[in-house]
Amino acid sequence: MKKVTILLSLIVIASLSLRAEETLQQYAAKYKFPQGSAISEVNVVFENGVLQLNSSMGNSSLEKTAEDKFYMPANSGTIAFIRNDAKKITGIKFDVQNISIDGTKEEKEISGTVEPVQMYKSTFPIKNLPAMLTVEIED
Repeated sequence: MKKVTILLSLIVIASLSLRAEETLQQYAAKYKFPQGSAISEVNVVFENGVLQLNSSMGNSSLEKTAEDKFYMPANSGTIAFIRNDAKKITGIKFDVQNISIDGTKEEKEISGTVEPVQMYKSTFPIKNLPAMLTVEIED
């Protein structure tokens, strides 16, 4: 009975950990700020179980304080992620050292076409490849 309880506890802990990672990954994106702002853009990345903010002014880990709100210990600032009516993250609000600026999430364009892959010409003569690397395809 003890083994079953320990096993169930481990499963619950593992699933909660995965859920927390999924929750933090939703914030990872590039956010752009209006022209003339103290900073032009930031990248929020999720690496090694930690949410981190990277910018031209430096990097900082983000500590979650509430839903969609984080603390930046590196410069005693706060970050709030902005959602639309559909609960989709659309922006970010920075409050750092008496500076408050809003940025918008940069959406990756999704197209219906696949971009061609760049082809490279080899300078190595194929005739030099060993015969064992050639594969014959049967119909």
